[in-house]
Amino acid sequence: MIDEQPIERSKDQTQKEVPLELHKLDDAVLVYSSEEGDVANTPEGGRTDGDGKSASSGCCHEEESSDPDAAAPHTEVVFKGERRGYYVNDKALDIEEGTFVIVEAEKGIDLGVVGSTGATAYMKSRLRMRPCAGEIRKVIRIAEENDLKVLDFHREQEQTAFQICLDKIHKLDLPMKLVDVEYQFDRNRITFYFTADGRVDFRQLVRELAAEYRTRIELRQIGPRDEAKRMGGFGVCGRELCCSSWLGMFEPISTDMARLQNLTINPFKLAGQCGRLKCCLSYEAQLYEELLKRFPPLEYGITTKKGEGRIEKIDIFQDAIYVHYRKDNAWDRMTLDEVNAILEQKQHESAER
Repeated sequence: MIDEQPIERSKDQTQKEVPLELHKLDDAVLVYSSEEGDVANTPEGGRTDGDGKSASSGCCHEEESSDPDAAAPHTEVVFKGERRGYYVNDKALDIEEGTFVIVEAEKGIDLGVVGSTGATAYMKSRLRMRPCAGEIRKVIRIAEENDLKVLDFHREQEQTAFQICLDKIHKLDLPMKLVDVEYQFDRNRITFYFTADGRVDFRQLVRELAAEYRTRIELRQIGPRDEAKRMGGFGVCGRELCCSSWLGMFEPISTDMARLQNLTINPFKLAGQCGRLKCCLSYEAQLYEELLKRFPPLEYGITTKKGEGRIEKIDIFQDAIYVHYRKDNAWDRMTLDEVNAILEQKQHESAER
């Protein structure tokens, strides 16, 4: 059973309930830290940046948008699991895409690979609505060979930490699924990513992990789509998952997008590796919406030489409309021009009356 009792901040402070709607978000919004001892919740519908802080729609650097040179020092850095952060290269280091760099972290330093620089990184940071509270963090230096060896060592240690945490989860019988473990480069923080159907009281797990590693332990609850993004894989199309290869932000996907594209509403075919509706359903939805404006709506009644029928199917690529005559259960394929001619004639006859 999931413990519905709120996590205690301290005996002297009031306990805070976490809104249930936060559990339905796809981004990581619930953070449990051995240092803070509380639930850090973002505003409803909010997103988090690469370090898990809540994102806001405002930006304290709005004045930079009018300066063409303001974007020059901006750098996008990609960490493990496609976690991204945005930094300023104020030292004018000679870095380009694919370069490993050491950057400032929340408490200490971290190591990642440059994803983009300059105007591209600047626009990405604004598009993803990164938080602008305080000063933007900076790129410290280019990573050296010894730094990369430390990173490889951390990747090996993460596998050990994963197994240790997994054993403790089973021991404490917690209803959660451990997804991934990530070390901060300076080992000042270890983040454990997990999924769960609801709230989980794992204060004891945090204590045991903190005692095991003697550093800041952070447990971050993520959604199914974030899990697929961190784990990676291939879709039924044969290509690498969009979320783990290039897709930066998750957009709301609905079955209306599938209906718009005349796709069969089959949950098994429309769901991705994460079990949610595929992100690619939205790629052409806007185009379909624009093209369908040229056609009469589905279920629209039309009278032809064969009798009264209804428009049941539309082929936007061939400008074809399929009319179904329910009386004799017959079908007729007509062009858009033919249907428009019938509708115009009907309007003309109605106007004369």
